[in-house]
Amino acid sequence: MQHARMRVQSTGPVAGAGRLLRFEPVVHLVTGDVTCAAVQSTRRYEELAAFGASGLVSNVDSPANWLSDMIEDVALRARVTDMDVRPIHLEAPVSAMMHPDTPIACEAAAARSRLLPQEICIEVTDASLSQSRKDVTRSIENLRRKGFRIGVIATHSWNTPLDTGLRLMLDTVRVDSRKLFRDEDLMNRVEAAVACGISVIAEGARYRDGHELASIGVELAMRPSADA
Repeated sequence: MQHARMRVQSTGPVAGAGRLLRFEPVVHLVTGDVTCAAVQSTRRYEELAAFGASGLVSNVDSPANWLSDMIEDVALRARVTDMDVRPIHLEAPVSAMMHPDTPIACEAAAARSRLLPQEICIEVTDASLSQSRKDVTRSIENLRRKGFRIGVIATHSWNTPLDTGLRLMLDTVRVDSRKLFRDEDLMNRVEAAVACGISVIAEGARYRDGHELASIGVELAMRPSADA
């Protein structure tokens, strides 16, 4: 993982095609170094069918194309805002992770954007991975073959088993640090992830808890709060 030895603030929202994008830095809790960035966006894929005035189903972009367009959009915003920290974490809708065209569409988008696939970490929520394991895992395998990094967002739940095949494909897991020290099962899962070489990113962390979290292998945080 590339480390940028600088402190940055969240980039301001940048408008485009009816949505806003913001880059949130992920920092090392002890050193303060920026390690990567996560995309926050108002843009969401419409999972349900859309109906026009005539009552007919309107044309909806495929989830594979939606995610590939987001990669291009994110690459453009990164250039516009001079955001050079990598990798950039981008959440994928479950429908995209279940679409057979997603890996090749994302690879083509990265090429058009002049990005290396390794500069993008595609994140999937724990709920979608645990409920649609076979299809999502197939996409993860294919995306990894293309060179993309893969992360799991487990801030609301963590039911995904870290079996041998899956843990070798995951780069990061995002958790809610406020639940960590009062949830033994979550603590055990975090320790298992760290032992597998997976980077754990804490949300809701405080800088003053950095050394305590680091003692269990959790060194990274998104939007950590300043010490009181």
